Amino acid sequence: MSVLVDLGAQLDSEDAAVVLAAAWEVFQVCGGVSDAVAFEEGSDELQALVAAQKCAAGRDLMPLPTTGGPVPVPSPGPGAGGLDPYVRLLAHVEQALVRLAATADSVGEGAAQVLGEAASLASGAAAALAAVREAS
Repeated sequence: MSVLVDLGAQLDSEDAAVVLAAAWEVFQVCGGVSDAVAFEEGSDELQALVAAQKCAAGRDLMPLPTTGGPVPVPSPGPGAGGLDPYVRLLAHVEQALVRLAATADSVGEGAAQVLGEAASLASGAAAALAAVREAS
């Protein structure tokens, strides 16, 4: 789970490129987790699909990371609590993108709109992922 901690720290960076790369990676990781849990016994497949789609859409709005390599997708723990770290990370992406849009001097109106849309997708993905194992 240190991968998730590292991504969380990168989301708090003052460097916009680091934040955007971390957001891309979080969308990638959480989309993979959503796909992985979609057909588990007791999971809500529809919510997992919604989370995966929102993660893919959010990732598509982010620039590709220019450094590093692929981040491995850690397997989630059992039950609803197993998805909590990923839900929190998506919420962290939302907060980081909102902060970036509000504080970056170089962000134009179009970029601010894209960051807002990506933040909204992160929020929606977090809500959907949180509901995947609710009944478990």
